[in-house]
Amino acid sequence: MTDELFEFLDDTDSARQSIRVTETSTERFIKLLVVDDDEDVHLMTELLLKGLNFDGYQLLVQHAYSSQEAYELLLRDPDIAVMLLDVVMESEDAGLQLVHRVRQSLRRSKLRIILRTGQPGYAPELETIQRYDINDYKTKTELTRERLYTCLMTAARSYRQLDQLEHLAYEDHLTGLLNRNGLLRALEIKAQDSHEPYALVLIDIDNFSMINDTFGAYYADRFLVDFSSLLKELPMTEGIARLSADQFGLVMPSTGCVVEEMCRGHLASRTLTIEGVETALSFCMGIAHCHKELAPAEMLGHASLALKRAKKVGIGQTVVFNDAMICSLRERVSMLSSLKQDLDRHRLYLVYQPQIHLQSGQLIGVEALIRWVDESGQMISPVVFIELAEQSGLIVKLGEWVLRRALYDCAELCRVHPGFRVGVNVSPLQFQQADFVAQVKAALAEQGLEGQHLDLEITESVSMSYAEETVEKFNALRELGITISIDDFGTGFSSLSYLEKLHADCLKIDRSFVDKLTTSASGYRIAQTILTLGQRLNMRVLAEGIETDAQLNELLKLNCDAGQGYLIARPMKLDALNEWIQVYTEQQTLNV
Repeated sequence: MTDELFEFLDDTDSARQSIRVTETSTERFIKLLVVDDDEDVHLMTELLLKGLNFDGYQLLVQHAYSSQEAYELLLRDPDIAVMLLDVVMESEDAGLQLVHRVRQSLRRSKLRIILRTGQPGYAPELETIQRYDINDYKTKTELTRERLYTCLMTAARSYRQLDQLEHLAYEDHLTGLLNRNGLLRALEIKAQDSHEPYALVLIDIDNFSMINDTFGAYYADRFLVDFSSLLKELPMTEGIARLSADQFGLVMPSTGCVVEEMCRGHLASRTLTIEGVETALSFCMGIAHCHKELAPAEMLGHASLALKRAKKVGIGQTVVFNDAMICSLRERVSMLSSLKQDLDRHRLYLVYQPQIHLQSGQLIGVEALIRWVDESGQMISPVVFIELAEQSGLIVKLGEWVLRRALYDCAELCRVHPGFRVGVNVSPLQFQQADFVAQVKAALAEQGLEGQHLDLEITESVSMSYAEETVEKFNALRELGITISIDDFGTGFSSLSYLEKLHADCLKIDRSFVDKLTTSASGYRIAQTILTLGQRLNMRVLAEGIETDAQLNELLKLNCDAGQGYLIARPMKLDALNEWIQVYTEQQTLNV
């Protein structure tokens, strides 16, 4: 380093050092490009700047003697902070043409541009200054040492502030990759500049939450940083972003190569080590290919939709977006809109399937099941619209309506038949609501019913999640006299110690196991195991989907407590239910 605070440099690697401080250097640099066709102006600028300090930054000066030479320098060096530009060079508007190319073609919005001219008559108009974001304008006679210093200092500080804001706006603070805004900007630039096909690849790390829970946030962050380094090693990537905790985006050319094979070939066989533990990489991918009329946000939406499909299929899956997905999405959006409207218009209704004690045949209650006939008269499967409601969050409102309606419909039955219970299904999202217990209590109070008349059917996934919060809610519900059934037991992940801690009242054997009860040895063993477990935990066991006498007889032999299914009665509307109960009760009396 010389004793002076500036240097004149050729187009070398050292001239392209970043304004940002590096870990290996204590020197900080800011770059100035002087553009003028007069050699004397360059020499005079050098003399005026000699010995000046710019907020502790060393000034690196580059020189160009024509607009084309300046453009090529700017094209090669993205870190030039300030350009001191002559208005009139090889032509009267050469300087303004250069500004236009810099702002439009190179998209150098951070670059501070100071125009100067020796011919005041060629001063740019106000409209031109605004249109091209010209940051200052001086005549050459104005630029004394003090004024030049003030002008450049203001420009340098402005550049540094814009540079910092850009990093905040477009970069991920953990990995240094682009963030969502940065990716959208990269896609916009790519769409305008590229004539070759390209693709957006979204990558979501499988089971990342398990890594976070097992090792903690610090090591999870290290894992993400290491994974980011692997992505940077991928060939031909033109933009890499971190979009959320464990989701990344890649902009890649798709000419002459298969994007999926390139990504998996580079990443799938790799492992990352955390605290001495090697972790194999597993991830899902969603891929969207470019389209000339596709906006960046739409392309990101397409890739996101493909990624959701991939994650739904399972770990390590890849889905490539196609137009059929949009049609499917539009159908789902239309269905969701209709579902919201029909819920408000009371077009949904409940049916009730009786539940009986298998040994005695005594009616013990009903399960409330929701049904929907849309405006066209078409019956929509609950499997379809309940999943849609869960994904949209509408299930919270829908679940509350079912609870209140079921208690309203069955209030009289509860008062007439001792021990009669109404079974109501509760979704995971509904159960998570902070005021869920209060909602249940209010719904019972509206009908003047005690908690003993309500049985809440909660899926196994809900009962095994949320730890102490779940236990607290279970205890609060039990204090109201409400019974709790674990629905679809055996179809998910079960923790027996946690099940015992919850003190649920009933296990429901899923219909898929009842179907195999008399046709499969494994189906019989599963049902037998659930019954044995229930008995040891002092829980009732209820079998769903009983459709044949053979199934009923096997369940009786296994001492199953209760059951429901088509063999007993189909789900029916309230009026039909009242008639069925009257006939059934009379038959039971005669049998006794």
